[in-house]
Amino acid sequence: MNTVELEHVTRRYGRVTALDGVSLGIPAGSFVAVMGATGSGKSTLLQCAAGLDRVTSGRVRLAERDITRMSERRLTRLRRDRVGFVFQSYNLLSELTVGQNVLLPVRLGASGGRAVEDALRAVGLDGLGARKVGALSGGQRQRVALARALITAPAVIFADEPTGALDPTTGGQVLRLLRDVCDQDGVTVVMVTHDPAAAAWSDRLVLLRAGAVVSDSPTPDAATIADHLAAVSAPGGGAANARVGGAA
Repeated sequence: MNTVELEHVTRRYGRVTALDGVSLGIPAGSFVAVMGATGSGKSTLLQCAAGLDRVTSGRVRLAERDITRMSERRLTRLRRDRVGFVFQSYNLLSELTVGQNVLLPVRLGASGGRAVEDALRAVGLDGLGARKVGALSGGQRQRVALARALITAPAVIFADEPTGALDPTTGGQVLRLLRDVCDQDGVTVVMVTHDPAAAAWSDRLVLLRAGAVVSDSPTPDAATIADHLAAVSAPGGGAANARVGGAA
């Protein structure tokens, strides 16, 4: 069963086509990295898959629900209850404590799938629930964001450049947590990243060029990812020189 499914999805902004007939199925419990050059459509893909943006044509299923024409109210409820988000900028409220930030989805009406302390323990922040977010390091803030994503026991976590503002060591800790969430809890993880080292933590690598999928295959090592990303990002690059161990 696919947790996320896109069928012939196109997204246009005026005369600009950000996604061009993308079809992609992401099974439950898998960790998928989406990469491509700036303007390739990777962030648009994530936003459409998560129901944060509406497609121009095609079909999107999220957590076994067709969201293509779902009302905003029902879509908001689905995202609140079944989806977690982790962004580069953390999106935390600095005036609140760690625990209060983690509880925000529940205060907005979501069912709490985990206790706050359990979620904090899962990301290595047990005992810090009363601390103000403003007193934390960047890595700790990103782990708070991940704990908040976990509090509702989501089917899928969408991560948009989750290590972009972190140093390599701290970024590796966050990626290990995402890997553990996938392996131990069966949560699907869809991560947009520009970093081959981050993408190497995934099971599957999807490469985009000009709004289209040019490669979708098992994830190789970071050096090979960097080579294929450079190939697909180069002028004239495409499926022929962007294959990563499988068919485009």
